[in-house]
Amino acid sequence: MKKIFPQTPTWYALAIPLLFLPMASGLMPVNAPTVLHLLLAVGALPLILSAMIYFAPVLTRSSVPSGWLHGVPLLALLSGLLVVAALWQWFWLLAVAVPLALLAVVALYVWMRQQARRALGGPHPGLRWYQDALLLLLLALALISLLLFWPEQWSIWRTLHRHLNLCGFVGLTAIGTLQVLLPTVGSYPDAKAGQRLRLDRRYALLATLALVAGSLVGPLLSAVGVALWGWLLLRLLQPWLPHWRRTLQADGAALLLVAAVIGFACAVSSTLWQEGQIALPLFIALFLLPLLSGALAHLLPLWWWPGVPTARRDRAQRLLAKGAAWRLLCCWAAAAALSAELGWGLLLLAIPPLWLLGSTLFVLLTAEP
Repeated sequence: MKKIFPQTPTWYALAIPLLFLPMASGLMPVNAPTVLHLLLAVGALPLILSAMIYFAPVLTRSSVPSGWLHGVPLLALLSGLLVVAALWQWFWLLAVAVPLALLAVVALYVWMRQQARRALGGPHPGLRWYQDALLLLLLALALISLLLFWPEQWSIWRTLHRHLNLCGFVGLTAIGTLQVLLPTVGSYPDAKAGQRLRLDRRYALLATLALVAGSLVGPLLSAVGVALWGWLLLRLLQPWLPHWRRTLQADGAALLLVAAVIGFACAVSSTLWQEGQIALPLFIALFLLPLLSGALAHLLPLWWWPGVPTARRDRAQRLLAKGAAWRLLCCWAAAAALSAELGWGLLLLAIPPLWLLGSTLFVLLTAEP
């Protein structure tokens, strides 16, 4: 069973940059539902679920999970492909895709609960962020399934589904992971990370639900959600602030991750001038791309060569993070251009994922055996 399913998120991670290319080609707009689900349902969802499976044993101090569990991301991938096909032409496939996604998420959530109960001394507080993110994803899937019964309420179900996915599932997973990943990559101490994870989780949930409600009710609730998320993100970056100069000079993965935190704040804030809706160009260009570039620059070599740090792994991490400032410049310029509806922004948006793919190929081809 272990030989059938991928044991690390590597293959899912390498697929994501390729999925940016249809959007960057200009054949479909950034906010097209098909393109968005290609990125999130086919790309991000299997990667996130696979990463959760990889990190959960660390957070619960438990053994490596059973081989069957690594089939969960593949089930999510199949569901995502069916969703894209449904949005493209065969809408009836949605009735197959949603139950498959629900099955994958429920299976992972149940397994996480079991691991948490068995953890000696209790699980790491970061696990609760993952569990909450999965619950919000379950709610998002349940809401979109209502489309099959009440299609006349399409805009309401779509809006709620989008916010629960972007701010909830992706947002909680990313920010919860960055609480530990950012100090690790940035090589600075953060003694209060565990305490912050424990205390901030409920406020992150409240902020997300305020944004979800604000998308339907009005800007006041959106403003509450933006303010709460802004406060939480400031708390996340506070231990980094004394080390900002070193991060800029290093021009590495830490710079990309800090930019992703700031980008998430910008994307969430866009609900204030987008009538409660998240500006997708900002979410993709300012948050998703820097997050993937920075996280994968650190994690891919870790997944390729696990165990104690080696010169080979250190070299790979440096090479994958190289040119961080230039990639960020492309992301910011792309966000500005796409927000102004300038088509050349798509070309800029293609540079960071292609850069990541090229760097990955170079590292693998030149790595010492």
